[in-house]
Amino acid sequence: MELHAISFFDKVKQMQKAFDDEVWDLFQGAKERKWSPDRRPEANKGERAGPSPDTVLSWGGAQSIEIYERMVEQMEDDMEGVNPQTPLGSAAVTMYGEGSKLDSEEMEMELDAFRDQQAPALGSDSRNIADAVELAELVRAKYGKYHDVAILRNTGQIAMNLYGPHLSQRAFPYTEKQYIQKLSTIVLMLNDFDQAWYVKQFLLSPIVPRNGLPSTPRFDTAVTLRLNLSPTWKNVPKEIVDGWFAFSE
Repeated sequence: MELHAISFFDKVKQMQKAFDDEVWDLFQGAKERKWSPDRRPEANKGERAGPSPDTVLSWGGAQSIEIYERMVEQMEDDMEGVNPQTPLGSAAVTMYGEGSKLDSEEMEMELDAFRDQQAPALGSDSRNIADAVELAELVRAKYGKYHDVAILRNTGQIAMNLYGPHLSQRAFPYTEKQYIQKLSTIVLMLNDFDQAWYVKQFLLSPIVPRNGLPSTPRFDTAVTLRLNLSPTWKNVPKEIVDGWFAFSE
């Protein structure tokens, strides 16, 4: 009787999972296939991007995708229960890889030094984002993953969105090279708008829930930074903005 009950509940769980998968495919999977089709070459589809001899990303110092995934899992575990309005402390240890663990105080000093180095300064190169690699590393440093990024215009709002899908997923629709190419265009746009400093300031700030939305990118909800709320957005010429979006709208 007990074995029968266990078998029954196992079947219920399997049915529930199958139902959840069908719901995901119906509402989210279909949308992703439509709006974000897999752009990878056939030979790369279904493969996880990760550390390799040809990579241009740091991958947090990981030497393999397996190590990187463990680092991401550890960071997510460490972040559970952490007040997002307090300093990151030991929860940020995995940002810099397994070989460079520091205690909480030392990590805070390292993070402060990193923020100071990257802080925007009028009239200096640090006001801009140097390239796609810097943007990718800023995203990973804050959220632990190389999340997908896009800049969109909708009903007068200009926003940079950070989506749940990330580079190390099998289903992520870009190779590392394609991901860097996409971010290269975003960097050019941000620098042309002179809003790279605003994005850097956001990515270097603590993780804080905003307006009731999730504090980190999720599969169903993006983290959104409205560029048009920047204090210097009023200085961006309208023709420059229109020129960038003329090809995508």
